[in-house]
Amino acid sequence: MIVLLPMLTYIRRDLQGDGIRLTSHVSRLKPAIKTGATFLFLLFTIMAGCAGKEILSEDAVRIGKSVDFVNELKGLYEQRDERLISMFSKEYLEEGDIKRVIMQDTARFNDISLSLFIDRIEVEKEKVNISAHWNGTWKDVEKTYREGGSAVILVLYGDSIHIIGVKGDSPFGISGRLK
Repeated sequence: MIVLLPMLTYIRRDLQGDGIRLTSHVSRLKPAIKTGATFLFLLFTIMAGCAGKEILSEDAVRIGKSVDFVNELKGLYEQRDERLISMFSKEYLEEGDIKRVIMQDTARFNDISLSLFIDRIEVEKEKVNISAHWNGTWKDVEKTYREGGSAVILVLYGDSIHIIGVKGDSPFGISGRLK
C-alpha cells in the first residue's frame, strides 16, 4: 500500500492562476488504507497461530497407528518374516489354521508382492475395523500366482495392537486357497 501512495498524488495546474499545485487523493482513501492494514494484521496473526504443533484427537492417532500397522503387516508378509505371526492375537491363531497357512506361504513362495489399499477405517473404543482391497503376486519355483480381493481386518488395541480376525478374502495364507 505504501508503494501506491506516491502514485495517487499528481500535479495539476491551477486554472485561476499560473501556479502549480500538488493535489493528493490520500484523504479519500484513508478508510481503505485502515481496512487494508487491519486485514494484513489479521492475516499475519492467523498465519502465526497456524504455525504451532498439530494436536490430534485420540481417534486420529489411532487411525494413524492403524495405517502404520497395516504397512508393517504388509512388509513382514512380503519379506516372509515369521514375526508376522506375532501380529495376530493368540485367540485368533488358535481358532483357525491361519498360522499354518501363513507358514506354508513363507516356505512355498520365493517372492511375495502385496498391494493393500485401505478404503475405510472404523474406530469403536479399543476395536478398529480396517476395510481394504488388495492385489498380490506370489511366485514359487514353477509358477506365478495373481490374486485379489477385499477384506476387513479386525484389530484390537490394548498393550499392543493385534489382529483378532479377518473377514472376507484374506491376503495372508494364500496357499490355502491355491490347491
